[in-house]
Amino acid sequence: MNAPLESEFCGDYIYVSCTAGFIITPESAQEVWQEVSKLCADYDCRKILIDASRPEQRLDTMTAFETGLQLAENSSGLTLAMCFRDFDCDDPSLFFKTVAQNRGVNVEFFTNLDDAQRWLGVSKKSSVDLSKACVGIS
Repeated sequence: MNAPLESEFCGDYIYVSCTAGFIITPESAQEVWQEVSKLCADYDCRKILIDASRPEQRLDTMTAFETGLQLAENSSGLTLAMCFRDFDCDDPSLFFKTVAQNRGVNVEFFTNLDDAQRWLGVSKKSSVDLSKACVGIS
């Protein structure tokens, strides 16, 4: 997998961490959505928190549209909080969000975990050391 992920089921949500230096491309996004879909099925859970530090986004409008479609096809009914520190939520990112939301996926971008967890309506319990979150988990 070109998009190395670590994940943990936290009881009421699934925490997914992308390694430091994560680059968002159509291919890496598809890999993440496939993994998210599998995790949702494995844990019967529809709330996901994806965590990445300074991800580099390489999507244009068309690939943002396709990526939003891929997410919805894999995970309709999902609530997805994306904690991306040091990330500028640009037009392709907002378009991705709109495409996914129009197809049944509730998506929001955050820059800190507390806000993301609050929005998801989940507990903050986790064995993940969240002080290291958004910088990759070793």
